[in-house]
Amino acid sequence: MRRAWGVVAALALAGLGLGCASVESRGRTVYDLHCVMCHGDAARGDGYFADQLLTLPPDLTQLAEENGGEFPETRVRLAILGEGRDPHFSGAMPDFADLEMAGIALDSQLEAVVAYLASIQK
Repeated sequence: MRRAWGVVAALALAGLGLGCASVESRGRTVYDLHCVMCHGDAARGDGYFADQLLTLPPDLTQLAEENGGEFPETRVRLAILGEGRDPHFSGAMPDFADLEMAGIALDSQLEAVVAYLASIQK
């Protein structure tokens, strides 16, 4: 019985992208849980909730292009944490520190979602 529960737990973690998956894959899982509703499946600011916001979410695939070709990792990390956000933020984006996922440390989730965003730059 114990082994069966171990298998169930392993499958659940794999389903969440938390097993041996790459950091980008784990980041996509975090993104899907916390960001996709506003930023959209392709991270272009067209999520199913985006049109309910006062300010449309940005196209997250263009961050490097808008920053001279370099992904603005520190700025992205701070924006996700709720620090140093530009005035255009509508206030609808929750501070990442208020979120949790499956008991995984927030800093691990943050690093994973930042790595995922860096990996989808056009």
